[in-house]
Parts: sequence; C-alpha cells; structure tokens
Amino acid sequence: MIEQLSLVSSLTITVGVALLTSLLIWLRFPWIINDEAGIRLLRGVNSINRPGGLVTFVLSSVGLVLSWLAAFIVPGSLSRTLADVPLMIAFAMVAGATGWLFWIDISIHRLPNRIVMPITVLSLALFLISLIMGVGQADRSDVHLWAGAGTPALNGLIGALAMLIFFVILNVGGTLMRRSTMGMGDVKLSVSVGLLTTALSPSGPILALLLINGIAVVHVLILLATKRRQWASKIAFGPYMLIGTWTTVLVGAVFL
Repeated sequence: MIEQLSLVSSLTITVGVALLTSLLIWLRFPWIINDEAGIRLLRGVNSINRPGGLVTFVLSSVGLVLSWLAAFIVPGSLSRTLADVPLMIAFAMVAGATGWLFWIDISIHRLPNRIVMPITVLSLALFLISLIMGVGQADRSDVHLWAGAGTPALNGLIGALAMLIFFVILNVGGTLMRRSTMGMGDVKLSVSVGLLTTALSPSGPILALLLINGIAVVHVLILLATKRRQWASKIAFGPYMLIGTWTTVLVGAVFL
C-alpha cells in the first residue's frame, strides 16, 4: 500500500517552510543585499538595515498565502505519495522567497544571488531526493506516472534544464547583439521556474513562458502609454517570472 501525504501534513510542511524561509531572509537581510547603496534604495528598511514590521508582514504574508494555496492545489498534480514531501518543501521555499525577490527586484533591479542560489541548489537536491524516493513506488499502469512516483520530480528536473538553456540562449543572444537583455539573476531564477511548472505538467513551462512574456508586454505598454517609462528603460523581469510561475502553479494546474 502506498502512503499518501495528508492535507494537514501538506499544509504544515508548506506553511512552515515558507515562514522559515521568510524569517531567514529577514535575519540575513544586510548580508543578502551586501550593498549599502542598494539598502538605502529599499523603502521600509529600518536603522538596523532590515525591513520594518509592515514590509516584513506583507512580504511574509505573500509566502504564507502562496504556500497555503499550494498545499491544497499542488498535490493533486503530483504522485500523491510520500515522494511528494521533498517537492512540497521546494515549492514552499520558493513561495517564502517570492515576496522578497519581487520587492527587491522592483526596487533595485537585482535578484540577490544569496537568495536565488541557495533556493535553486536546495530545490534541485529536493527534486533528486524525491526522484530516488519515488521510482518504483507507484503503479506503472498509470500513464501519468511513467517513472513511478518519481515522475513529477524527473519531469521537473528536465524542465529546469530546458528552461535554463532557453534563458541562457536569450541572455547570450542579447549580449552578442549588444542589446539590453535579462540579467543573470533571471537566468538563475529560471531553474526554479522550470522545476515548479514542469513538476505539475510537461506543458507547464510553455504556459509559464506565455504568461511571463504576456504580462511583461502588457505592463510595459501601459507604462509607455502613461509616459512613466521610455523605450530604452530597463525593466525588472523577475517579478513577471514570479507572477507567471505562480499563476501556472495555482491556476494552470487545474487545466493542465
């Protein structure tokens, strides 16, 4: 008999990990930004170079809400075995960091390496653990689980590699053409985008990319129309990536 992850367990894991991630970011915030000028550009930072109560509450609440929703929605698209536990932890970590990355990137056009890289490495490790736990656990007659309960993890790892290659090509192409292109922070964040969206469905990354670019285009056109931005202005692409990813995870999962 295959053990399943209960809703209570899923909620406990995701909400707990998301809040812990947010707490760690707050505690290590000066070290994470590592730039006095950058910290001064961030609104709501107090005298000890950490976000004040209201900012911290809002950013942590973003992670709390995303992780809470993920606990209800995501397991239905996974293997429904204990192999999902590492995956839910990975989803929760990204959820806990989402509000912080969104705020920082909009404010100083930077996705801190000291947030993105640890989450990326840990998420990859968790997906590998899930793959090892899951292979052979589920009924192979289920077409959705072609690699046993390790299928979501394997799909996610493949999607992460594909998404990384795609963003690297965009970055290198833009550099060679001497045009403004996305930063390396966006390239690194693409790994998490691929992991989360492909774990739910092989077509997840396609929907995510459509949403990411669609939202970005609409927003930029609105800014240009209202004369709040010029054509040559740089934009923070990270927020669009995060919105597109979570829209795919929370809404797209119902249709994929």
